Amino acid sequence: MFVSLIHQQTRVSAILLTFLSLTLFGGSTAAQETLDERLQREFSEVVRPLLKTHCGDCHMGGANEAGVNLEDYVSIDRIREHESSWEQVRGVIRADAMPPPENSQLGTEDRARLVDWIDSALHEIDCNCEIPTPAVTLRRLNRVEYDNTIRDLLGVDFSPSEDIGFLSDDVGNGFDNQGEVLTLPPIMLEKYMQAAALIANRVIETDRKKMRNQVFDGIATPYGETQTVEPFLAAGTYDVTVRMRFGDRQPDKAYVIIRCNGETIRELDVKTDTDSFDFQIDAIYGHNKLSIEYFNDENPDKKADSNRRLFVDSVRFKGPRNGQAAFTYIHERLVTAYPEQVDAPNTNPIGQTEATRRVFASFLPKAYRRPVSTEEIDAVVNVCDRAEKAGYSYLESLRFGLQATLVSPQFLYRSENMDDHALAVRLSYFLWSTMPDDELRGLADQGRLRNQDVLKQQIARMLDSPRSIALVDGFFGQWLGLRNLNKIDIDQNKFMGWNDRLRASLIKETQMFCAELLEKGTIDDLLTANFTFVNPRLAEFYGMQYEGRDPAEMYSQNRKANDGKRRTRRYEKEDDWIRVSLPENRKGILTHAAVLALTSNPTRSSPVKRGKWVLENLLGDPPPSAPPNVPSLEEGKADEKATLRESLEIHRSNPSCAGCHKIMDPIGLGLENFDAIGRWRDNEDGIAIDAKGELVDGSVFQTPTELVAILSTKTDQVLENLASRMFTYATGRGIQRPDRCVLERVIAYTNENKRTFRSLVEGICLSDAFLQKPNISPLVSIPLSPPNELPSHE
Repeated sequence: MFVSLIHQQTRVSAILLTFLSLTLFGGSTAAQETLDERLQREFSEVVRPLLKTHCGDCHMGGANEAGVNLEDYVSIDRIREHESSWEQVRGVIRADAMPPPENSQLGTEDRARLVDWIDSALHEIDCNCEIPTPAVTLRRLNRVEYDNTIRDLLGVDFSPSEDIGFLSDDVGNGFDNQGEVLTLPPIMLEKYMQAAALIANRVIETDRKKMRNQVFDGIATPYGETQTVEPFLAAGTYDVTVRMRFGDRQPDKAYVIIRCNGETIRELDVKTDTDSFDFQIDAIYGHNKLSIEYFNDENPDKKADSNRRLFVDSVRFKGPRNGQAAFTYIHERLVTAYPEQVDAPNTNPIGQTEATRRVFASFLPKAYRRPVSTEEIDAVVNVCDRAEKAGYSYLESLRFGLQATLVSPQFLYRSENMDDHALAVRLSYFLWSTMPDDELRGLADQGRLRNQDVLKQQIARMLDSPRSIALVDGFFGQWLGLRNLNKIDIDQNKFMGWNDRLRASLIKETQMFCAELLEKGTIDDLLTANFTFVNPRLAEFYGMQYEGRDPAEMYSQNRKANDGKRRTRRYEKEDDWIRVSLPENRKGILTHAAVLALTSNPTRSSPVKRGKWVLENLLGDPPPSAPPNVPSLEEGKADEKATLRESLEIHRSNPSCAGCHKIMDPIGLGLENFDAIGRWRDNEDGIAIDAKGELVDGSVFQTPTELVAILSTKTDQVLENLASRMFTYATGRGIQRPDRCVLERVIAYTNENKRTFRSLVEGICLSDAFLQKPNISPLVSIPLSPPNELPSHE
């Protein structure tokens, strides 16, 4: 009876809603029409007739020019099945590239009607109903995630993917962490097996005796600074030898203090010839800190001389004098049990199988990033037992178990069944590109991570962590294309300042800028920020001072070597970066030299590439691909003396090119005051730069600064694009139609929270799609949400 009452109430509610709908909308049938019904009706009544009239001769009725046959598309579902093709159709119609402008009868209103309808058909969705959340795509760890995970899981300080030579990760939807492209070809599996063997051999030591001698490389230490080595030692007395010298052919000496765990061990006079200094230390079990401080010399007035440094060749530890040496820290962290150990006095040793079980019972939950079953532990223990029966020692058998763990699907693939542990995994790989840390795992174990307040606290903690630099490199680096800067080939004969050090500085500038935005910046700052970060090299490149000094006087190497060849400058404070205010002619990301060089050709700037980059990467509105058989820009030149602007005008005279280029070219030409590597210029080859232009919306500008100001009014479009890109990166899959409702909520949440980058990250992490909740509640709940909170979707 209770169920019957519920059914009656549901029916009454439906009747009331129908009554209200008829009352509010005058009883019209349009009010009851669903979104897809409306779109299908408009397609039949308006869109298809327009396509037949203006495109039918070439693309319907059996015509199939350029492989495009619009006759096949008779329903919305069919159109959505070929979304990328219809995005191209929308693009060429919007750009006036199709139908061909020279014989087109398509009016402005009808063109806009077609563009708007295609956009609605592909992207619009009714968010006032329940929509299933798209399924999770199983994801393999990419190269960066694999290296970071191995580092944090085992404590190693090398990159297995580089040492073994992993294949480059495929890119999908603009990123290399997308489940659909992270396949596992046989050669990749072979690489994983090689990497697992390498890691196991480096982590698990089988010869304890060799640990009695540990040697560490030293570095060159400037005046007043200290270098430190931290060996992992057993308790006992050790003999230590430090080989070092003072400077290059210095007539005097340096004064050095050696300390162990804060206690002064020796004070030394170090001369210019390399010498060995021997002493003893009493070590504690664990990490011991040996510091070598260059605290004074006979001529402190010369301390700035780059040759007056303390060169430490090596530091050697031998011992302990009594007892066994310790294994390495990473070994002892993994190998937590041995066959000979006993649990209590007068009991038998636990034996090899039990010791193995204890090692992997502790290790596997970290490696698999979730609780593990007895069967999963037994599977690894069985591998080790078989190795023992084959004649391998206990430690050697553990190596086989570790290898088996590192090539298992449970390690190589991310479990995203979206319980609390899976949420910890998704959150950690999104923000850190690595496995969850102890705090995240602990909250997942307690089942508290889905609590909204707890989740917000963790997002803030993770963004405040130095590990969040992975989000800068992984997301911003790929979104902005910074990774591609290492691949571009700039003509160094034409651009004398270009070299690998400058290239690295340009990349780091933009990385530091993005890190600053992620910490405390807004979406608007991306285009309007009046600050950046420079080292002396970049300050000279931009024509700025560095801490009140002329950076041209701050290099420590001559511009020419003894053979007369030019070599790269090495600046004082080469690695010291400072925040500076930008001059009037630069503002925001668009005037970063990294972006400008990235969108150039080897010998000249490229207005087309720059315009396309702004449309695609910032505004999220990429122009359609160039039609086939279009002549290149060089082929379209009137003569060799034609300016770039004149060449582009000739290029646009081709009707097939005009539509797209009228959108791209004005933006790129507005940035022509910046040369191919991003330096400011007022003229090129003696001809004054003409940077004025007009955008397709009628906005007019005279200078790059005015162009940036116009583009800065489009930050809502930038936010929409940015949210889509970051959502794609976070979930590891492309945007699907149901995600449009999620993105609307994320954008609304970001706008409600001062449009900060952090609120965008938080909004994505708190969204239904990221949390993988089963349904999305009606969009009308947004106004009822408390301030600074995402709407409840319970």
